[in-house]
Amino acid sequence: MTGEQAEEERQRSFLRRVLAEAADRIGAPLAGEAVFGWRDRTIGAPALKEGKRLWLRATAEHRDWTSSEEWIGNQDAAHLSDIPKPALLDRIEWDEAEVMIYAELMTFVSDRPCSPTPELHEPLDLPRSWWKSLRDALDALAGQTTRRGAESPGWYKPTLRVFFGARADHLRPAWSTEHMDMHWANLTAPRLWVLDWEHWGRAPAGYGAASLYCHSLLVPDMARQVHDTFGDVLEPPEGRYAQLCVIGHMLRRIDRGDYLDLAVPLHEHADRILDA
Repeated sequence: MTGEQAEEERQRSFLRRVLAEAADRIGAPLAGEAVFGWRDRTIGAPALKEGKRLWLRATAEHRDWTSSEEWIGNQDAAHLSDIPKPALLDRIEWDEAEVMIYAELMTFVSDRPCSPTPELHEPLDLPRSWWKSLRDALDALAGQTTRRGAESPGWYKPTLRVFFGARADHLRPAWSTEHMDMHWANLTAPRLWVLDWEHWGRAPAGYGAASLYCHSLLVPDMARQVHDTFGDVLEPPEGRYAQLCVIGHMLRRIDRGDYLDLAVPLHEHADRILDA
């Protein structure tokens, strides 16, 4: 076993223990196989309470990170309306020697994620009603008020300058409430549910649609369908700004080992936006 594998197993063992303790503390025995989140940062599994099948999710962070909006993202999202998302039923927190831990009990979603990875690698056969539900959900989210997020071009300017120089300086954002982690592993089918609300808030208008489009670039037919659904959001200057913000964010992730297959398509798409 390599050092990296050993560290991965230590992290997963730690998360399994945390999840088991969360089940005891919240009074919801585990009732299925655990699933690990991105880079083993979170863990979740089916759980039972009062005869109902629910979902128990847990994570741990160093205390320095627990003051961030992401720490209470699902909790803050509980008041959002007209969006198909799991309902938060209970939440607990506790601390250990070096970390804070939270666990959340949510309604169970039986529909499967559209993809095992954030970026799409194969086409999906999704009915027109699914796409309408997605558009309705993002429209409903956009109009809801929150103090979460960063409603300032200064937040995004460094990333745009790093990757695009001054080529994007002529674009200006509009602002709306957005799901900041909109990709294919956070959407389900055949019924649409929008998962993972750690990252949401005020952002460049169209950020969610732009994120889904960029995560679809490896499957042109699916990228075309996203564009057909959200073209009026993506094509105006504000939408192009949002797309460049997403591309910059994803290119930074590529530098850390994610999305390697998307490196060239993202650069090519950025060039199309900037040359338009």
